Amino acid sequence: MQYSCCMYMKISNFAEVINGYTFRGAIETVKTRDILVLQAKDITQGENITEAEKLTPISFKGTRTASFLQKDDVLIVSRGMGVGSFRSAIFNLDVSNIIASSSLLILRIKKKEVLPEYISLYFNSTEGQNKILETVAGSYIRAISRKKFEEEIKIPIPPLETQHSLIKLNQNIKQQEKIYDRKKELKQEIINATITNLIKK
Repeated sequence: MQYSCCMYMKISNFAEVINGYTFRGAIETVKTRDILVLQAKDITQGENITEAEKLTPISFKGTRTASFLQKDDVLIVSRGMGVGSFRSAIFNLDVSNIIASSSLLILRIKKKEVLPEYISLYFNSTEGQNKILETVAGSYIRAISRKKFEEEIKIPIPPLETQHSLIKLNQNIKQQEKIYDRKKELKQEIINATITNLIKK
């Protein structure tokens, strides 16, 4: 499959880059779910945030900030140790009560010709992870430098048609993976049932 050539853009040219909220002290959990926090541990590479049930409810007494998430925000884990650590996902909920913690970086896309899903897909690739590593500081646990990230990285932005094609290809691969995993489960269930029947005889 061949794709059209790309233009290269600095992140600051197509997105607003926002740091997650820095809490003073440990995050305090509460029973009410008025405000929820999204943390790095909630990000699975390539899996969009589509439900809030598992997110941590917190006591939040600060003023409303840009760290409160909006639908289609691109999330990137801002600290890690190497390729694969800086996982990305799309915030796909239409709610206004979820705040990102400081362990995340938020990209709020501001150009229609750039699809959030493509940006997340790019940063989950080996190429994207290596680009992120060019902006990190620290010798062991590395942290993304926001200034370097938004001003020094230039990433390929193909035409919208190509972005859509890449997103669809990724979705098809994920669907095939789910089918494969289900087949493995069924095979194991057959083996388990066969052994159980043998023991009963």
